[in-house]
Amino acid sequence: MEKQSSLKPFLGTIFIYFAFLYLYLFDHLTGVAFALLLLLLLVTNIVFIFVSFNLKALRRAFIFSALLTFVLFNYEFSAFGFDNTDSIVTFYQPSEEIVANTGIYILGVGSAVLKDGATITFYNKADLYEDIVANNVIRYRSKNNFILELLGVKKNHLEDMRGSVHHYLKDTNPEINDFLNREDINGSSAGLALVLSSIVHEGKGTNELSIGLTGAINKSGKVKKVSSINGKVQTAARDGHTHVIVPQGNLKEALKAKEDLNLIVEIAGVKSVEEALEIIERWNAE
Repeated sequence: MEKQSSLKPFLGTIFIYFAFLYLYLFDHLTGVAFALLLLLLLVTNIVFIFVSFNLKALRRAFIFSALLTFVLFNYEFSAFGFDNTDSIVTFYQPSEEIVANTGIYILGVGSAVLKDGATITFYNKADLYEDIVANNVIRYRSKNNFILELLGVKKNHLEDMRGSVHHYLKDTNPEINDFLNREDINGSSAGLALVLSSIVHEGKGTNELSIGLTGAINKSGKVKKVSSINGKVQTAARDGHTHVIVPQGNLKEALKAKEDLNLIVEIAGVKSVEEALEIIERWNAE
């Protein structure tokens, strides 16, 4: 019975933390309020350490609870730094043929994080793809990515793309190296297009079409899902590309965008670099 009583403070701390997190994620708390409540929980546990001074088992439980709360507070307190994120805007960004005369074009989408009521004006309304109102789920995901990358637990998307492209190709040409070292790129969705550009350039594949591509890859050439597919398909049609290749995991979304917006492009989904090469060869043969 004493052992069960000594567990209650620890279990109670976990329950309260998840209750606070739930309220935060569903926009009932701001990041500042979330951090302050965790700080209050930490102080409460410290107070009870001294209150239960003569009860060893209970005191030990409050010490563990205080340590747990201290770790959680240090992990979560930076949530308040994302409170001022109001929305995320995605917009048209011209596709790029990084290696000339390959017909392989990188489909990208520009994005901007708007804070504290800031706005962005487009002279051409068609340039605006999405204006996503930020909520605490989006802010929390951004905060977690920031911390994990800072701690080195998670690779930066750009560094991940550089490593995967270099590993898969073994050797890259100057145009691809220049692109990978540019300061104005982020994310990893250009990986598939860069690899295919190099392969076509080296004569290991042929292409006479204008193909827009998006897709991240790993070191073995497997293609991974990417974001902003709707905008990228619009960019392909707007820039006059007749064919589009996307990750298999994004194919359903891409086809829906094509149908909803009545776009005249042929779209295929792929799971690997090899599959993408097969589709390019088939399209060219047709």
